[in-house]
Amino acid sequence: MTVWLNGEWLNDEAAGPGAGDRGFLLGDGLFETLRYSGGRVCRLKAHEQRLRASCQALDLTCPLDAVSLGPVIAELAGRAGLPEAAIRLTLTAGRGERGLARTGAHEPFCLITAAPLGARPASLSLASIGLQRSGSSLAARHKTLSYIDNVMARREARRAGADMALLLDTQGRLSGADCANLFWLRDGRLFTPALECAVLPGTARAAIIAAMDVEQGGFGPDSLAAAECVFVTNALMGAVAVSRIDGGPAGAGQAVPAAVKAVLD
Repeated sequence: MTVWLNGEWLNDEAAGPGAGDRGFLLGDGLFETLRYSGGRVCRLKAHEQRLRASCQALDLTCPLDAVSLGPVIAELAGRAGLPEAAIRLTLTAGRGERGLARTGAHEPFCLITAAPLGARPASLSLASIGLQRSGSSLAARHKTLSYIDNVMARREARRAGADMALLLDTQGRLSGADCANLFWLRDGRLFTPALECAVLPGTARAAIIAAMDVEQGGFGPDSLAAAECVFVTNALMGAVAVSRIDGGPAGAGQAVPAAVKAVLD
């Protein structure tokens, strides 16, 4: 196969894995984002479980069958000189014949990278946007490489002057932020959208639910109006308070509950 890459004529091998890789061409793959801190990967077992479940759902060969993730990440962070790092594992279906069907001999492509872990923001603002998540979509329930909805949601939120997008599902129920799960505190009780609301099963979300009493369900956007505190969670930043939604104050200004921080930190 001959390719044209940024003005150069190359054979496919010289062009790199992207020339025939299904992840690059079709988004046929998934990724996992992990936090490395204090000499360990935070909630490694939960990430491994989610990775295995997503590989099974997407019919991908799981790299954990051949690689022990913890030692690899520790060495990667050490080689990069990063005592704290944002780790990304990218897994694709690999190279195959042209077309949608996975035909032809191909092997999965797995890439793990380490980047400096950014500072946790003091708070975040959210903006409601037009895009809605479908509960039947694999892209909503797994961290697939088909991430364009999230990219464009963030772009729309930034244009509205917010940090992140607040997403609903196709039934108009709260789903989450563009790269984080959503929680709120009302009358001393924690709430979060149920997985059926096109929610990605975040590892931080799971840790909170396992340790605390959290009501999961289908909630409309008005549920946030009476909240004492609204916050979002993901693997890298933990729990961060939401200060504003659609330009107005979010909640009554309470901080993220100390019990939540204790679970994640």
